[in-house]
Amino acid sequence: KDGDVIMLDASTTAFYILPLLTSFKKILIITNGAKTALEAVSMGIRTICTGGEMTLESFSYIGPDAEATLNRYNADIAFFSCRGISDDGVATDNSIMENNMRRIMIKNSKESYILCDKSKFSKTYLNTLCKVEEISGLISDI
Repeated sequence: KDGDVIMLDASTTAFYILPLLTSFKKILIITNGAKTALEAVSMGIRTICTGGEMTLESFSYIGPDAEATLNRYNADIAFFSCRGISDDGVATDNSIMENNMRRIMIKNSKESYILCDKSKFSKTYLNTLCKVEEISGLISDI
């Protein structure tokens, strides 16, 4: 809603919700995604980027500096993705460091939502992020 502080991870899925946020007034985005930050600013959305060590694969900021920055903020809502969701509702990803960032977003937000398309269901990867019942909800195309 207008005036919300929104945390977005560096996933391409979270990146694609940016156009939907332009209809809201006076929102603030906090992200660890370099591409997300650049796009949000170009759309006229106030943005804070965590900084930290950048990964070449996803242009995300990770590591102790990024985590320390993110830990200084609280948000109304967080949107993030993962690589897979198991049949018993466990969200997982291959990147431990990116999952660390997502865990901070979950902890520091009043509401948190996983964004995932149908291709991510019934899949399990290296690192557990959370159980679906530990967050506010799941948004999907199914």
